[in-house]
Amino acid sequence: MVLPLAPCNALRDPDADEPYRGRELLGRERAGGHGSGGDHHGHGPSPLKRLLGLLRLEVSRDLGLVVAYAVGVGILSLATPLAIEAVVTTVALNLLLQQLIVLTLILFGCLALAALLRVLQTYMVELVQRRLFVRVAADLAYRLPRVRIDAYDRSNGPELVNRFFDVMTVQKVAALLLLDGISVVLGAGIGLVVLAFYHPFLLGFDLVLLLSMTLIIWLLGRGAVTTSIQESIAKYQVAGGLEEIARVPLAYKVDGGADFAVDRTDAATRRYLSARRRHFVILMRQIVFALGLQAVASSALLGLGGYLVIREQLTLGQLVAAELIVATVLMSFTKLGKHLEAWYDLMAAIDKLGVLVDLPLERSDGEVHRETGVVGAALKVKDISYGYDPHHPVVRHLDLEIKPGERLAVIGPSGSGKSTLVDLIYGLRQPTSGTIELDGVNTRDLRLESLRAEVAVVKGLEVIEDTILENVRMGRLWLSLVDVRQALESAGLLEEVARLPDGMQTVLSSKGAPLSVGQTRRLMLARAIVGDPRLLVIDEGLDGLDLDARRRLMDTLFDRSAPWSLLIVSHSQEVVAQCDRVVILADGHVEHTLEPAPGRMRDIEGWLQEAGLCRLN
Repeated sequence: MVLPLAPCNALRDPDADEPYRGRELLGRERAGGHGSGGDHHGHGPSPLKRLLGLLRLEVSRDLGLVVAYAVGVGILSLATPLAIEAVVTTVALNLLLQQLIVLTLILFGCLALAALLRVLQTYMVELVQRRLFVRVAADLAYRLPRVRIDAYDRSNGPELVNRFFDVMTVQKVAALLLLDGISVVLGAGIGLVVLAFYHPFLLGFDLVLLLSMTLIIWLLGRGAVTTSIQESIAKYQVAGGLEEIARVPLAYKVDGGADFAVDRTDAATRRYLSARRRHFVILMRQIVFALGLQAVASSALLGLGGYLVIREQLTLGQLVAAELIVATVLMSFTKLGKHLEAWYDLMAAIDKLGVLVDLPLERSDGEVHRETGVVGAALKVKDISYGYDPHHPVVRHLDLEIKPGERLAVIGPSGSGKSTLVDLIYGLRQPTSGTIELDGVNTRDLRLESLRAEVAVVKGLEVIEDTILENVRMGRLWLSLVDVRQALESAGLLEEVARLPDGMQTVLSSKGAPLSVGQTRRLMLARAIVGDPRLLVIDEGLDGLDLDARRRLMDTLFDRSAPWSLLIVSHSQEVVAQCDRVVILADGHVEHTLEPAPGRMRDIEGWLQEAGLCRLN
């Protein structure tokens, strides 16, 4: 069965020109860092607001039918006590067999119809569950590639994404509350209304019962959402610690590393147990009072109803029906613990999904870059500054220029700002001051998609768990198989890939296996050059390669017929010698600019060592 849902259209934000970004999906607010109302983790709107935003998308679809079916089931469920009332009331009048058969058939018809409505309600809830999953998955698939890189500076991206699994909690709890919760509330409400028509005293009994239930839910449950969220946070801390052990297994292989892992997990588990204990105290308090209410209310109704029967103000059949109605209501209410815990889990799950929705996105405005027709892009960096800490800038008033087709090397000691400069050029970070121009256009005025269509960056090893073909193409369907083969050949990787049993269809792990580290580095370079960028930026992508592989790649990268200008961060003397100019960074600014003319590399190396800046390999 195909669901009537097209995520790329149905998930659009009506207030934006771009696809839906989740602002309405989980109550995401554009401005401000904190929402108001309710207890929550401290990011964005409260869980209740997020839940209402999520359900608002379903109100016009299936939720209305779910409620309508629940109303029908609630009304039809009264058939049993009313039928019993009719039998008990008329038994003294010598109930005829025909009347009993008619009552039985009517009861069967009502219960059969209630069962049918319940089946339809279950089906509609299933559709709601599927749509919830699709909405959240499609929304996050849109958002995560556009999350600002600085959002991961102090957090672990994969560990954050683990919160997606809370969508399963949302699905299951939503189904439980939609099927049982609505039915219980409506059934109890309808039953108490019927009870109120029997006698004014029973109306008063209804009011006292409703007041008691309200006090148990709201007063005794005060702070339960907060403790549930704290429990969820502690749970993810345990999971994050275990994930870290799997992420860096070599670090925990040192002497004492295994015990260290146990100690860290034990500390995180203790925090979870403490948070769970605080939450359970509130939950247990509500359950105890709910069970007490059941005992008191059932006994009180029996005494009150018996008194009214003795005074002939209530029939015996009405008393039996009233007892059945109240017993059903209270039995449902005593199951409150399950429903309340599910509700608190739902609030915590919504809060965790909100962590992902609240991750800041890159800007989406700007103009499309118009190509100048010149081979290679011109880049001009004017007086830029940037710091991960506003009080300690990593890049300070840096100026740099690359002419079309030029090959520029950037060298400098560790911490001099080389990698940060690469991020700034690629638009991963925005300078706090100064400008970066591509072909004379300020990159702030360009759409990031347009900028990255012109600029390619090689930085680190980022492999997706897919085929070698898709790792090079990365969704750029306009790139043909021939283009990918040429890129692999230029990277010196085509023959090695061809020797694999599945060739380019070989599926890689997240660490690049079965490729070696050196082969994976060349794969990253093939990914960058396959799109013929006009500016190619390489952050130490050649330094870890063996001599033959590096020279093969250098022939490709420094080929004057190549369509790009080249900025390469390297500590390799052989690489630097091929560049037109060398820019030396120190303390976040350009310390010196040199031209590595033939025979001058020894002088440059000596100058660097004398200045105490860095050393070329």
